[in-house]
Amino acid sequence: MAQRRIVLTMPASAAVAFEAFHNHEKRLIWDTLLSVAYVEGGGTHPHVGAITTNLGRGWKKLLGMRTQFVSYDPPRTAAATTIAPTGLFAFWGASMRHRDLGHGASELIYTFNIKLRPRLLGRILDPFVAKIFELETRRRFAAMAAYLRQRKPGDD
Repeated sequence: MAQRRIVLTMPASAAVAFEAFHNHEKRLIWDTLLSVAYVEGGGTHPHVGAITTNLGRGWKKLLGMRTQFVSYDPPRTAAATTIAPTGLFAFWGASMRHRDLGHGASELIYTFNIKLRPRLLGRILDPFVAKIFELETRRRFAAMAAYLRQRKPGDD
């Protein structure tokens, strides 16, 4: 299994950044990785136990997954894992922690684990796939930061 930790500064408070990511309607406005993201059973926000469906854009549509939230504490933390192996993924799990830095900025710490299947393939490719996922994650969080910079007062 490969793990990565990404620490970023967001141009908004922790509450606003948390909302931008976890409001599944707003997220599809800026998210460069996903073409589909929704909470199964309805609603715009997950909760502990909620299952979400996520499909990538373009060729990444093949990497769709269903996840279940194991933690959801706005605006501080959230964590989710795959419900069952999906495609090449034996396991995927991620957590986000947000904290205010002051002056309208916040820190976002995103940690993820990824494990491919079959096991032999994973031993060889887990680090490579984790690096690609990290690059895509950095790209999507840059898009989120751009979205947060463009928001108008009252959009929160």
